[in-house]
Amino acid sequence: MNPVRYEKIKAKQVLNPVKTPAMPFEHSINPYRGCQHGCSFCYARAMHAFLGLNGDDTFQTNILMKENAPEALREQLRKAARSRKGLAGIGRIAIGTATDPYQQAEGRAKLTRGCLEVLTEYPVPLTITTRSPLILRDLDLLRKLPVYAVNISLNTLNRTTWRNFEPGAPSPAKRLETVRALTDAGIPAGIFMAPMLPYITDGRDELEELIPAAAEHGAQFVMASYLRLSASDVKVWFFETIRRHYPQLVGKYAGLYASSAYAPREYRDSVRRYVDELLERYGLRDMDEEEEAPRPGERAAGAAASGRSSGKPLEIAWEPPAGSPGSACGGCPAANAGAAAGAGAVASAGAAADGGFTGAAGDSASRRGFAGGSRTARQSAGTPGAAQAVAAAAGTAAAKAGTPLALEPDSAPAQLVFTF
Repeated sequence: MNPVRYEKIKAKQVLNPVKTPAMPFEHSINPYRGCQHGCSFCYARAMHAFLGLNGDDTFQTNILMKENAPEALREQLRKAARSRKGLAGIGRIAIGTATDPYQQAEGRAKLTRGCLEVLTEYPVPLTITTRSPLILRDLDLLRKLPVYAVNISLNTLNRTTWRNFEPGAPSPAKRLETVRALTDAGIPAGIFMAPMLPYITDGRDELEELIPAAAEHGAQFVMASYLRLSASDVKVWFFETIRRHYPQLVGKYAGLYASSAYAPREYRDSVRRYVDELLERYGLRDMDEEEEAPRPGERAAGAAASGRSSGKPLEIAWEPPAGSPGSACGGCPAANAGAAAGAGAVASAGAAADGGFTGAAGDSASRRGFAGGSRTARQSAGTPGAAQAVAAAAGTAAAKAGTPLALEPDSAPAQLVFTF
């Protein structure tokens, strides 16, 4: 992996309006662009592309730091306080909607802490979403603020799955400990079980580990949100991760996400019903999500239906694939022709060591010692464009308007072509 490069930038504003009706907040704050956690499914990769940067490995190695974030926030809140509506016009603020506000860079830059210090002067209801135990550093400020939720993102307790998809993020064990420390300190906290990955983290065994673990560690709620693939940069990078670690699932993912940024509702609903059962069993609060806004132009494509129900039974059943879903699939059969894919860059496997980011996650046996869980809310922003994925046998891989993408020598002779 390339060395991490930090770039300081000036922001005209850091308090940004959120106009998506389904979101449970009216403004967002993101002190950073890019994220050292390097999660392969992160939709914020598309924002790097918007800035003219790559959504590949660059997303986790080129970190833009809004060095004046606290000052810009103070000026915005000062003006809002003097307006006709006052601070009430701000509504609710979400910190960490795009990139993690407590990623490794925050350990020294302290931009998130600076923003929290400003918010103690202009108290506005807020929520924070993070994967990092570094948030515990700021307990002194959190106790002074009207925090209505801290969402600790955690979608699996499986060590291999964690490393495959979140190479630079803190371990699942550290995240559970963070939930316990927050709730013990009187801060409302729970698990943002996102994104749920079809056939990988949404199996019954996975859910029956994670949800009891959340309960045992004091989680007050769980929000479950399925994987969203709404931009070409995100989709290509994610499919490369699937191809490398779960080649037997490429065809299934191509089917699920053929015509929508979301897996078909027929698939998701069966899992959500089981999640609801587990939440009731363990006495956890169900943080339900609002219905997704209609997506113009979305259409069904055969068995791969859109996010809305087509009224027809779906051929893809909710069952984990043969073998261990959390393994690197060393003994799995090769992907079927038309089911293997090449895409973009190679995901990094290294995790940075800062603030508990390399703590031991524990093996399968120790994961059984956790216990807890909870339920649903999708973090989606904007209107995802329609996308069509087609798997077909070929000698090369291509994506994004026909740009050639190099396949590794042992890759199956197939391609996955995305049309956006």
